[in-house]
Amino acid sequence: MKKPYIILGSTLWFLALLLVFLPSWPHIYYRLSPQTSQVLAQTLSVNPPQVTPQPTPTPKPDIAPAKPTLPPINLSLPKENGLIIDSIGVRGEIHQGENWQEILKTGVWQVPNFGTPDNNQEPIILAAHRWGYLNWTNQFRYLNSFYNLPKLNIEDKITINWNQRQYTYKVYQEEVGEQITNYEADLILYTCQLWNSPIRIIKYANRIN
Repeated sequence: MKKPYIILGSTLWFLALLLVFLPSWPHIYYRLSPQTSQVLAQTLSVNPPQVTPQPTPTPKPDIAPAKPTLPPINLSLPKENGLIIDSIGVRGEIHQGENWQEILKTGVWQVPNFGTPDNNQEPIILAAHRWGYLNWTNQFRYLNSFYNLPKLNIEDKITINWNQRQYTYKVYQEEVGEQITNYEADLILYTCQLWNSPIRIIKYANRIN
């Protein structure tokens, strides 16, 4: 009579352990695989594109004017530049610099030599790790990683607070591939789809305010 209870108890213990460790397995694998960090960082790097000016640019949906007026300064906004995507829970600081290996450990990275919200001559390109690091808390990972970027849908809104001005963008295109193909967007977000793969998840958005 005791055997069925032993089997049941063992099964319940196994299920409990599975529920505890399943959410952490990507981060455990990330640490155990010595090449993962290098591959992930490489796939998050962007080379400046060779853009050929088009004589007749294709109109973009919800496009702002060629030289849009800046939103008003709002002193109640944080002084730190930040990214807010309510639909997928992102709410983190935007970090700048050339040392992307270290910057990506702190969250969202603005790719240099491209645009900024107050200068739209080039697209703004923001990248972030999808899985993050073991030393990230769950809350920090939820707010600062692009783990849920695949769930960002067409028409979803993106907010950037930049120099205490608030800019709003709307997603109009998405793709999965090895490189960015549309440099006409005002804002481009991307992250890795898998660890040992060059495939990226890419979202394109235009400013609407």
